[in-house]
Amino acid sequence: MLNLPPFRRKAKSKATKLTGRKIFLLILICLASYLSLPAQTSSDGEDFRLINADKLFLNKVNNENILELNGRVHFYYGDTEFRCQRAIIFERQKIARLFGNVRVRNDTLNTDADSISYYRITEFMNMGGNIIITEQKTGGVFNQMAADFGSYDKLNDVVSARGNVRALSVKDKVRASCNLAHWDRKNGYAYLLENPELWSEGQDTLYIRSEKMEFFDDDRKVIATFDVLAQTKDYTATSDFLLYFLKDEKALFQGEPKFTSGFADATAKEFYLFFKEKKLYLAELKDSCLVWFAEEKDKPKTNWVKADFISMNITDDNLDDFEAENRVTYFYQQEKDEKKDFFSNNASGSFLSATFDTEGKLETMTMKKGVKGTYRFENNP
Repeated sequence: MLNLPPFRRKAKSKATKLTGRKIFLLILICLASYLSLPAQTSSDGEDFRLINADKLFLNKVNNENILELNGRVHFYYGDTEFRCQRAIIFERQKIARLFGNVRVRNDTLNTDADSISYYRITEFMNMGGNIIITEQKTGGVFNQMAADFGSYDKLNDVVSARGNVRALSVKDKVRASCNLAHWDRKNGYAYLLENPELWSEGQDTLYIRSEKMEFFDDDRKVIATFDVLAQTKDYTATSDFLLYFLKDEKALFQGEPKFTSGFADATAKEFYLFFKEKKLYLAELKDSCLVWFAEEKDKPKTNWVKADFISMNITDDNLDDFEAENRVTYFYQQEKDEKKDFFSNNASGSFLSATFDTEGKLETMTMKKGVKGTYRFENNP
């Protein structure tokens, strides 16, 4: 409790008479003096500074000084700024509990939440209810994370979030969601668990989901593991492992990867996909490659090619051409129509190339080096 000077009733001078309003002002002065005492300074020199509160209450319970602030609360702990509608501050325990439209600003990290508990000794925050954490970057670029609950370990610069987690990176133009996230700002690393999903922003949106996702700031890369699905409006790729380089716009798929599109289906030990402005323009398959393709787009994919290495050039949803190298075998069958006769070819060699027109129809197919095969025409027995 406050130790106020004794009130002497026998004072008759008008100049010294203490009215109720003067007593209230005196209490405020004493509170202000109390809040600036060394007892309100943490061991690391982090000072408490009260800027505003509509109401103040000070109590002492079991040797603990409890300060309650209400309405338009605004104060600082060192360089960290706090705003809320109600705050309860435990002086000896060095704990602050804040409620109602809580806003915390510190260096490049800003936090908004329904409630926050701040532990000054460990510099740890527990956040609850509609939390939004914003990391401001130079040049106005920022990362943002929203969730139902979260925490911030300032000493280790680690953010954790759970419950309806949503994240945004303006620099990389990607959004993500999950149910549990860990963000190590000091080491530039984050991971997402429990149904993580990612969307790239752009006309041809790339969507990725998996059991776990990891982000690395230095390399600007994403690693997705287990039951990986990558999808756009033009193709779908699945695997157990995906390494996606955001800056270089390329992706590596491993773990029984499969690729499906309107022009081809493919499998291999490894896939490399290359993008321009999030649109796929080149696919490279390595080791045990198998590609099923159609005579023309959206027809049954009854033709196939096998090789150690296959590359496919793609424009929008059209296959421009492909090349196959090393231990190449293929099967191609041309169906009869008004303009062409039936034709079937099964061959092997060291190199195969094929080109397609803008409508996805096969134009040329050429095999070189050690070619062996059979050719069947309509009038063959």
